[in-house]
Amino acid sequence: MQAPTGSTSLMASTTSGIEPVYEFEFIRRDRLGEHAIRHYLYEEWYTKHEKELKHKEIERPDYFVSANDLSPEDHVMVQATIQKYVDASISKTVNAPKSHTVEDVKRIYTMAYDQGLKGIAYMREGSRQGVLERKPLLKDATGKAENKVQLPTIKPRPMVVHGATYKIDTPVGRAYITINTNGNNEPHEVFMTIGKAGTDVFAMAEGLGRMISMYFRSTAHLTPEERIKNVIKELQGIGGGRTLGFGKERVRSLPDAVAKVLRMHFEYLNKQKNQFTKNTTNMGISNGNGNGNGKVEDAELVSQLEQPTLLEDPDHSAPLIKQEAESQDMHFDICKECGQALLAREEGCAKCYGCGYAEC
Repeated sequence: MQAPTGSTSLMASTTSGIEPVYEFEFIRRDRLGEHAIRHYLYEEWYTKHEKELKHKEIERPDYFVSANDLSPEDHVMVQATIQKYVDASISKTVNAPKSHTVEDVKRIYTMAYDQGLKGIAYMREGSRQGVLERKPLLKDATGKAENKVQLPTIKPRPMVVHGATYKIDTPVGRAYITINTNGNNEPHEVFMTIGKAGTDVFAMAEGLGRMISMYFRSTAHLTPEERIKNVIKELQGIGGGRTLGFGKERVRSLPDAVAKVLRMHFEYLNKQKNQFTKNTTNMGISNGNGNGNGKVEDAELVSQLEQPTLLEDPDHSAPLIKQEAESQDMHFDICKECGQALLAREEGCAKCYGCGYAEC
């Protein structure tokens, strides 16, 4: 009756009516997985003081009072104040802790009756698993409660994602590397196709892509930029049996090629983002839909993203990935004799260019 409350206010991103804020930071589970949600007012404060919070230099201010910070008696008295001016029954929740006993519940209902309430909605914390949960608290050596470390989980893949596919030559053959991002251009998944299905190189490429994707979709407390940098740092410079190219275009292995493509892709996205911000500022755009003194059409932005500068370095001096590969389109597999990725299938036989092994 006093909508919006509960899930309605969450979907509408607005006030919860006469209900106090359930929790300024909580875990919500739905069909898309588990999400950490912050109240928009707390989000503003959290963004400004995120570093201090991580280093435990400051704590959340006392004026952020949530529904779980109030006692059940406080909830009853809030409803009693509103009930004086409402003829119908009010659907306001009385939040109670897990420690509440049957006698405590009886006392709350009796108190509500004495205050003239026509009904109450009683919610004992933990009674509805899997919907809303406040972050678990642990007590340190001083007896002070602190946030429990949440184990990272893997976010489910949405039905549709968008990205780009790069063609790059590696020492084990031509690879097609697809990088998909979410709506905020944050890394989401990586796919790699190289060689023919059934080969060892194909299997390892698929496994490498799955592991990178799982890391990108994990809920570990790392920013998207930190995850990208970590993957690039671990993969770049890994060498194999041979290399391809010279100078900055030198590709030492398939993992090294993945690192180069990741760096190029997200550097380009950041460049486009900064350029768009600069253009909108200079053109006097007043809001996000392009209305104002200057108007940027979506088609123009799409055309910018599709320019071949995606395949070039920032100075446009030398292409990092050539659209027309100069090397021969040959794929190599791993030789079971020497272990190098120099086993080529040609003329109806598999031959190793490293040790001379031949299957036939």
